[in-house]
Amino acid sequence: MEKNYNTDDFLAKWASGEISEAEKEAFRKTEDYSYYQAILEGTDILEVPKYDKEKLFEKVQKSKLEEPKVITLFPKWIYGIAASAAILIGLFFFLNNAVDYETGHGETLAITLPDNSEVILNSKSKLSFKEKNWGVDNREISLSGEAFFKVEKGTEFLVKTENGTVTVLGTQFTVNTDASIFEVICFEGKVKVESQNQSEILTKGKAVRLINTTFEAFTLTDANPTWLQDESSFADAPLTQVIKALENQYNVQINSQNVDESLRFTGSFTHNNIDTALRTVFESMEITFTFENEKTIELSKK
Repeated sequence: MEKNYNTDDFLAKWASGEISEAEKEAFRKTEDYSYYQAILEGTDILEVPKYDKEKLFEKVQKSKLEEPKVITLFPKWIYGIAASAAILIGLFFFLNNAVDYETGHGETLAITLPDNSEVILNSKSKLSFKEKNWGVDNREISLSGEAFFKVEKGTEFLVKTENGTVTVLGTQFTVNTDASIFEVICFEGKVKVESQNQSEILTKGKAVRLINTTFEAFTLTDANPTWLQDESSFADAPLTQVIKALENQYNVQINSQNVDESLRFTGSFTHNNIDTALRTVFESMEITFTFENEKTIELSKK
C-alpha cells in the first residue's frame, strides 16, 4: 500500500533533515511529489544542507576579532587638534620648567648658573630657578637653606625665600634661611635685604639676621663663608641656629627643650667629627649633651 505523504508532518521532517534518503527517493516517485515540488523548491527546503553549529559559531567569533567595529565619537580633525595642543602644552612646561638642586646632610654642591654666576649650596639646602630667558630679563632664584653666591654683573639678581628677598647687581654674599632663620652676609659689593616691610643695604663685611621680626646687624671679617672649608662659624648667633647647623651637617636630631634656647654662641665647629663639634659648642655654654641613640641627642643644663 502506498504511503500517504500528504501531511504537514512529513514536510516538516523533510525540512529538518529527519527523512532518510530511501524515503526521499520513494516520495519522488509518487504523485504527491509533483504537487509539493514547487513549494519545496520555493522555500529552499527540498535540499536543506547540513551544518555544524559549533564550527559556525567559531567562524562568527573569528570574524568579530579580525574585523572589529570601531565607533567614531569625534571627527578625525578633532584628534589632530588634540595632538597639536598636547605638543604645545608639553613645550610650554618644558620651557618654563624649573631647574632644581638639593643637598643632603653634610653635603655641599657647586652650581654654575646660565649667566656664569656661581652658587655653592650648604648641607640640607634647596635651590631652583627657571632657565627660560635667564640673564635677559630674569635672574631669580628660590632658596631654602644656605648658599654662597658669586653673582656676575648684569640685570637685577633676586634670591627669594619664605622669610625675605635679597637683591643684587653683582656681588658675593650668603643667604641662610628656613622656618626659623633668615641671615644674609655680604662678602663683596652691595646687597639689599627685604623682609616684613623692612629693608637694609649691606656692604662688604656687613650682615643682618631676622630676630623676632626685627633685623639685627653684625659685622664679620671673613673673606668667605667658613663652611666652604669644612667649618661652621657664628657671631653671637642664637642657639637654635647653631643646633640647626649641627643637625644639617651630621644628620642627627638634637632635643633642646631642657635648655635656654635664647642663649647666644660665638665660635665655630668642625664638619669632620661630631663629638668634637658637640664639645666645642656645648661645653663652652655649660650644656651637657647625651646620645639617646645613634641619631638622637638630648641637651641639659649642667
